[in-house]
Amino acid sequence: MDNQPPSPALLLARLQRIPTTWHSWVIVLLAAGALVIEALNIGSLSITLPIIKKTMALTPRDTGMLAASSALGIVIGMIPTGYLADRFGRKRLLIFGVMWFAGGTAISAFSPNFPTLVVLRGMTGFGMAPAFIMPYTLTSEIVSSTTRTAFAGLLETALGVGYLLPPIIGMAVIPNFPPEYGWRVFTFLCGVPVIYVVLIWRFLPESPRWLHRVGRYHEADGIICRFEAIAERKCGKRLPLAVVDAVTESVSASDYTAPKFWWSLGQVWKPPYLFRTIVMTIGATSLFSMFYISVNYLPSIFLEKKVVLESALFFTLITTATQIPWKILNGIAAEHFGRKKVFFVYTILAAISTYEFTLAQSTLTMVLWGMVMFSSSGASPSFKMWYAEQYPTRIRATGQSVVEGLGGRFFGGVVWTAVFPVLLSNVGLHLSMMIGVGIMIAGMLVVTAFAPETARRTVESLEAA
Repeated sequence: MDNQPPSPALLLARLQRIPTTWHSWVIVLLAAGALVIEALNIGSLSITLPIIKKTMALTPRDTGMLAASSALGIVIGMIPTGYLADRFGRKRLLIFGVMWFAGGTAISAFSPNFPTLVVLRGMTGFGMAPAFIMPYTLTSEIVSSTTRTAFAGLLETALGVGYLLPPIIGMAVIPNFPPEYGWRVFTFLCGVPVIYVVLIWRFLPESPRWLHRVGRYHEADGIICRFEAIAERKCGKRLPLAVVDAVTESVSASDYTAPKFWWSLGQVWKPPYLFRTIVMTIGATSLFSMFYISVNYLPSIFLEKKVVLESALFFTLITTATQIPWKILNGIAAEHFGRKKVFFVYTILAAISTYEFTLAQSTLTMVLWGMVMFSSSGASPSFKMWYAEQYPTRIRATGQSVVEGLGGRFFGGVVWTAVFPVLLSNVGLHLSMMIGVGIMIAGMLVVTAFAPETARRTVESLEAA
């Protein structure tokens, strides 16, 4: 009997009834650590960009190209990421991603010239693509439906913590070296945390839902048994019997074959997912457009307003720090009030604060509005979970890759990040930022009008919808 495979439907039913425990927190925190390292690597360029611009005599076009290079790498990396994760597993892709981008960042510190630096920064994006998506995929497929978006807020908080590190490290390292060496030492240090992959490999479990979908029932059963034992120790009693409802039975009974790349990619562009993909891609463009401006150009914007470099780094640190509580609040609020309402409120706050930020005359007013601008544009905890919930397990990572890669990273990252410094030099800060506000509001209206609400629904009920 021990060799008989566990009932596939019963596996999902058992997983659904497991409450949130300290073990859930450990899993999410392990995934969050990868995002801290990723944010450190992404944010590092905003600290070094003003220095590199001077030492390498970059034009506005060169500046935009360098700022957009990693985003372009992410877009290219997103193309196979979803398929590879659906084919080979979430955990493997996360480990590969962290190794690739952190190692690439360290190597880029030795770039002999501008073209080499652009290429190496672009190549780090290949690894950032899976590292951006896999923590959310694992969280959506492992934790309870009642805490999914709250944990997404924790993941986004990890990004916030990661974005705090570049100005802190920059203030400690860069002033102690000549400009031509300071940015190199700083960049190399940002790649050292690559050793974190050992912890992911050792302690982070694979998604039992993915194992179920690929027919590896015994492995899924082993992971779920461990979850159940921990939950029962916490509760001091046995968990209630798992009940297989019609939705779970239907999802479990669907045949599995290893997805082909073009099949997986094609599914997200066919009904019933076509309209969802278009709507969420527009939303991702609106969200990430302001995010990339904040991440890549905030110190440069402070310098544009005649703030000295050391003060610009300090103000960037303060502005970035305020996003952490806002991200936590975003995840909790979206679980209670729904994804749509929270996304609407955060976008409106971002639009108002961006407008006031560009008009601010005093440093204090500029920093205060900058804090709200950066925080409100960080509505991504609920939004990232929202678009992950639009797709079934079989193509979830592919759907996430398309939405984030095309909307967030290509239109919001590559295109807008490359265009922004050119706009800045031609039409000024205020008008450039107002164009960004227009993009945000337009995308928000589309998403809130047409995207289905997914709050507090199980993964299986969403798959059957």
